[in-house]
Order: sequence, then C-alpha cells, then structure tokens
Amino acid sequence: MWSESKRGLARRVFLAAAGTVVAGLAMPAMGLAAAPSCLVAAGGQIASTAPLRFGIYPGGPAGSISPKSPPRAEDPTARLNALRTLAGSSPFVVRLYSSWTGNASADDVSGWLDSEIAGYTAAGLQVELVVRYKPGAAGAASAPSAFAAHVRAIVNRYGRDPGFVSLQVTNEANLPGAPDASDGAFPGAARAVVDGVIGAKDQARRSGYGQLGIGFSWAYDERPQAAADFWKTLGRLGGPAFADAVDWVGIDTYPGTWTPQISLSNVLPGQAGTAVRESVRSVRDCFMPMAGLGAHTTIHIAENGFPTGPGRSDALQSQVLDAMVTSVDAIRGTYGVTDYRWFDLRDSSSADPSLESQYGITRDDYSPKPAFATYRSLIARYSRAASTVPTRGTCRASRVKMSVPHLNSRRLSSLVVQVGGKVVGRVRSTRIKRAVRISMRSGRSTVRLKVRGKSDGRAVSRAQSRTFRIC
Repeated sequence: MWSESKRGLARRVFLAAAGTVVAGLAMPAMGLAAAPSCLVAAGGQIASTAPLRFGIYPGGPAGSISPKSPPRAEDPTARLNALRTLAGSSPFVVRLYSSWTGNASADDVSGWLDSEIAGYTAAGLQVELVVRYKPGAAGAASAPSAFAAHVRAIVNRYGRDPGFVSLQVTNEANLPGAPDASDGAFPGAARAVVDGVIGAKDQARRSGYGQLGIGFSWAYDERPQAAADFWKTLGRLGGPAFADAVDWVGIDTYPGTWTPQISLSNVLPGQAGTAVRESVRSVRDCFMPMAGLGAHTTIHIAENGFPTGPGRSDALQSQVLDAMVTSVDAIRGTYGVTDYRWFDLRDSSSADPSLESQYGITRDDYSPKPAFATYRSLIARYSRAASTVPTRGTCRASRVKMSVPHLNSRRLSSLVVQVGGKVVGRVRSTRIKRAVRISMRSGRSTVRLKVRGKSDGRAVSRAQSRTFRIC
C-alpha cells in the first residue's frame, strides 16, 4: 500500500512520444494530477466486455510509515461472514499478503497461509496471493534468483487448488523509501519482478495450472522520470520472455490519500474517479509499452482505498468508493481492466485517528460502515452486467488516428505533435509515418500536426489541426 514517501512529490504530466518519455511540469486545477497524452504504436486491439471480478484485502493491519495503535484481534468467523455477504453469488477474490526474506524459518508458510487459503477456497471464495520481496539474509546479488525459486515453490504449493486464481510477484517494486509497504526499497527489486514473474509463469505452465494468472503491481508515481525508468528497466531486463509471462499488471492508487494528490472537498469523489481512470490510461498507453506489454496483458486495480478518520467522514468514504468503482467499470472494455480490489475490509483500530488504521469498510469489530453496503451493491451491479461500456457516439475512445500532412514531393525532415497546445512528440524524418496514433486525456482537446521539410534549399512547413472529444 501507499506510504509517506508518496507525499510531497511534484505533480507532473507524463508525456511519451515515439518510444521516448518527455517529462513536463504541470499544476492541474484543484490539485488533481493530470494523466499523460501519448503517441502510441499500432498494436492489438484491446476489447473486453467481461464483467469485473471484485475482491478485497480481508485484514485490518496495513503497511505504514508512522506509529499507530496495535491492531484489534481478528475474528475469523465474523470476517468470513462479511466476505460472503460482500460476494453474494458473484465470483469474489480474497487478496492475501506474504513475504520472502531469505530466512527459511521466517519464510515458512506451512502453517498460517496453508490454512487461510484452504479455508477461503473451501468457502467458495477465490484467492489472490501477493508475495513480497524483502531480502534480509540473502545477499543482494543472489536475492532475485532466490526469490524466484521461492515463488516457484509457492506456485507448486497452491496451484493445484482451483480457487487459487492469482499470484502477484512483489509489491510496488517501483517505489523506494518505504520498506514496510513497498518492495522498491530493497536492492534488486526490478530484477526480482522479472525473474519472479518468469519463474512463476513457467512453473504454472509446466504444472498445468491454467486458472492461475501471474502479475506484478505498480504504485502510482507522480515522478515522471522515475516512472519511465522503472518500466524501461523491466523491458530491458525481461525482454520477450517477461512480456510473454505477464498475465496482468496491477495498479495501486489512493486518490485523495497518497497520490494522486487531491484536496479534501465536496468534489473529491468525482476527482477520485477521474484520477483512477487517468492512471489506467497512462499505464496502458504510456508505460506498459516500455516493458513490451501489449494488448494481451490485462490490468487489475490491485489496491484502491480511501480511509475514514479526521476530516474523512463515513459518507465521504462511501461516495469516493462509488465514484472510483463506477469509473473503472466505465473504462474496463477500452483498457482491458478485468479485476478490482478494495483496500480493505476492516479497520485495524477504529479508535486510532491515524489514516493507516481506518482503511476498512467495517470498523475493527466488523460492524459495517456505509461503504460496506455501497461496495456490496456495486459488486452485485457490475460483476453481473453483460456490458456497461457506454455507447460513445461522437465521444471517442482515448486512442485517435490522424493523417500526417504532406508537402507534395518535398522531403519531410520533422514532425511535431501538439495536444491542447503542448508538444507531446517530435519525430525525425526517418520515422515519420503516414498517420499518427495518439492516446489523449479525457475532455475536449485539439491535436495539431506540423511537418517541416526542404524544397530547393528553402525550409517549408505545413500544419493542420483537428479537435476531438474524448470519453
């Protein structure tokens, strides 16, 4: 989950053009971080009308960065009853967390994890397991390969259970500085993602565990260069083998709590819904291509939450939850979003005013907050719908295509692409195609293409513009 290191980061726009990321500073209205507009390469068509598969982290304690009250003891019976109530008759995933440290005794899951997974799947629920990378005893150089061996063993241990449907390799490996919450604080985290995913997928294929999807998570990061560097590193380290092994990419996003940064106000729910939508857009169109991940790789909202506490009423939590889930359902077909997980079920300590103690949609005694009924209703509505993708009419999907202006027989030397008056791409003569494909932010924006060339030793240019309304 998110940590204090996410606070105070500059708000920026991510811009990608012709395989290069260009970082530009921006200060959007009301503190809402803008998502990137990107030039995107032609590729497979993403199309999905399957309903969302929902889930939740069932515990109370969360990774944290500041002191807080001890968690109230769990009540397994009350917990299971709450999960069954949320699920109703829909497929529902219980999201669990474990860790690898390199210490055989500390990493032994034969007790608690065996019983938890077996108990949930016996109750008709599905299980998703996050295996964190927290090397301690292992040396930095050997840690990623040792972690990959551990992940293979996890697949072997639980893969035969048809209710064990999803495995996340590492947690927020892109984010440094928060070892209690994010694996990017440990050396070799990017390599652990690559080796772990490849190893887990290979083991699942060898064993015939076709129900088991393998993925990793990315924590929303408002640092453009750091974000781009992480995804490019995955692509460089993993290559085609990594791209072939990744079934899904998870996004961790907490609008209005960590990042995207949004001020508390009566318009926060709508802004939070927009922020989640734009984070999906930027990951799909800007970042996943840097790692070679295309249309076959789906997206999960792996962690999404909004705690109660001082200045954060129960009603506001319910409204933010509703807005974010509704936003995800509206774009699932466009961006290939298949799964949604809320963080989390129960407060760690409802009496503690710390944000990190009150993420739950129930209090620490499992009595429901209003958001519990809201989430139950959303699950019933969106997990059963055949398709709720809106009819777009004159409202276009984010990917648009626009022909490049010609200069007759003159040789083109450069192409500049602007969206909303801002340059999002510069292409040299050898890479100029007959058309460009652009992923754009939602709203109304004008695309301007300007080509330059030479004729009889003179520089000549031509430009054309077109306005699009994006859903």
